[in-house]
Amino acid sequence: MVRREKRGRWALVAIVTTLLIAVPLVVSAALPRGERADPGQLRALIAASDRQPYSGYAESSGQLGLPDLPNLADVTSLLNGTTRIRAWYASPALSRVDVLTTGSEHSVYHGPEGDFTWDYAANMLTQLIGEPPVRLPRAGDLLPPELARRILAAAPGDPVSALEPRRIAGIASPGIRLTPADPDTTLGQVDIWADAASGLPVRVEVTARGQAAPILVTAFQEVDLRRPDLPTTAPERAPSTGYNVVSAPDVADALGAIGQVRLPAQLAGRQLRPGDLGGIYGTGLGSFFALALPRNLGGAATDAAGKAGAATIELPGGTAVAQSIPPLTLMIVRSTVSRRWYLLAGLVRPVLLETAARELSTLPRSGR
Repeated sequence: MVRREKRGRWALVAIVTTLLIAVPLVVSAALPRGERADPGQLRALIAASDRQPYSGYAESSGQLGLPDLPNLADVTSLLNGTTRIRAWYASPALSRVDVLTTGSEHSVYHGPEGDFTWDYAANMLTQLIGEPPVRLPRAGDLLPPELARRILAAAPGDPVSALEPRRIAGIASPGIRLTPADPDTTLGQVDIWADAASGLPVRVEVTARGQAAPILVTAFQEVDLRRPDLPTTAPERAPSTGYNVVSAPDVADALGAIGQVRLPAQLAGRQLRPGDLGGIYGTGLGSFFALALPRNLGGAATDAAGKAGAATIELPGGTAVAQSIPPLTLMIVRSTVSRRWYLLAGLVRPVLLETAARELSTLPRSGR
C-alpha cells in the first residue's frame, strides 16, 4: 500500500512545483492569538502541524493559464481555475478529501487499509496500490496545511518574516512570508497564515518573482479543529457500485516515459536525486524535473506548447520549445543525436533549463 510519507511526495512535472519531504519539528509552544508572530516560532509550529486534526471547506484558485499537455488535463485544471475541496483529517494515517464539481464529487480516502478513490459520476470505487517514486498531484495537495508544510520543508534555510494577522475562516491567524533564497527560482514570495495555537495553515498565497498578484491562492472558507469521525476500514460500496484495483498513478505512467532510459547523474550543475524513469535535479525550490518521453507524446507536447506561444530554441544536438508561465518554466527537448524527446520543468529561470536542454541534446543513445 502507498504510505503517506512516500505517496505525499509530488513534483512539479509539467505544471507543478517540485517540493521535498522534511521531518516536522517538535514544538509545544503556542503563539498569542491576534498578534504578529515571531517568524521562526510560527514556522516551527506550521512544520509540526500535521498532528492537528481538522475538517473544513477550502477553495484553491490558480491563475497560471497552463497549456493542456497530453494525459495531464486533470492536473493542469488544478492550477488553471478554482478547485473546491472538502476535507476531513484525523491524522497523517487517516483522512478523506472530496473535490466538489457541479452535480458530482471525487473522493480520496487514506487509511490503514490503503488508498481508495470514489468517483460519484462513474459510480466506481478504486483501490490504489503500489508506491510510485513521484506521483501525480491531487487536489488534496493544494489544501493550505499540505501546501504550506511542503513549501517550508523544501526551503528549510530560506528567510521568513512576519505578516500582519488576518481573520480567516473565523480564526485569528498570524502570518509569515517566505522569501526564496535560491537565485534560480522564479518564486518571489510565499505568504502563509496559520492558527496561532496549533500552527495549522489556513491560507497560502504564492507569488511569482516580479509580480504583484499571487498566481495561486488556497484558503479555508470554514474550518473546525476538532478531530473528525472517520472510519478506519475501506469505504463500503453498494452491490451496484463498480470496483477496480489499479497501480497508483505516477508521472511516468501519465506521460508514457520510456522505462529503459536513464538520465545523466548531473544536469546544469545539479545532481540527480535517485530514480530511473525520470528525476529531480537539485534541492529546494530551485530544483527542476526531467523525464524522457516517447516520440508520440513528445510531438504532441511540442504542438501543445507551440499553440500556447512557446519559443523554439536551437540546441547543439537538436531543438527545444520553451515556455515561461511565471513562475513555471517548461521545455520540450528533441535530440537528433539520441533520437529522443525530453520534458524539463521547474519553478526556475529559463536559462537554467536551457543549459540542461543543451546537455540533454548531445546525450548519446546509451543515455549515459
